Amino acid sequence: MVLPGHLAGGYLATKAIVAIFQPALNSSQVIWLYLIGTLAGELPDIDIAWFYLTRIVFKTNSKENHREHATHAPLLWLALSLIIAAAGYILKDIFVQYIGWTILVGTWSHFILDSIEYGIRWLWPFSDKRLCFREVPDADIDAPKGSLSYYWEFVTGHYPRRLTFCAEIIVVVVAILALVS
Repeated sequence: MVLPGHLAGGYLATKAIVAIFQPALNSSQVIWLYLIGTLAGELPDIDIAWFYLTRIVFKTNSKENHREHATHAPLLWLALSLIIAAAGYILKDIFVQYIGWTILVGTWSHFILDSIEYGIRWLWPFSDKRLCFREVPDADIDAPKGSLSYYWEFVTGHYPRRLTFCAEIIVVVVAILALVS
């Protein structure tokens, strides 16, 4: 999934947390939760910066998938989120607690969406196996992986034919409808 779907997924996950638990927060804090949760939906892809830097600046030719970096480890985000939520509990600060929970649901929305076809190492560091609902082969693209031309050809040529693309359209439309309602 690409940026719009992950941001929409993070937003929807945050909206669900706020709707279900109705935390006793002021409107400014709730807006911050939405911002944090929406950005957390894309947060595991922070490794893309390193992924592209090594290929473009350092001219490496690694075949590594960016989803193999630690930022794509659900257990890492679970631990980090629980630490933040626990800190909020210890400090008796409900806002900090909800920041932890919002980061958790935002990042895990990312992993669930990436698990449609690409796979996530859900049990890393205990297992390197990537789990997905439906595995798809890598796109057959002539441009070097990590280049802008590779990304452009993938997004315009291959991605629209994938199940993940349909899921992304649905998630984005639902998020827009939830935002305007």
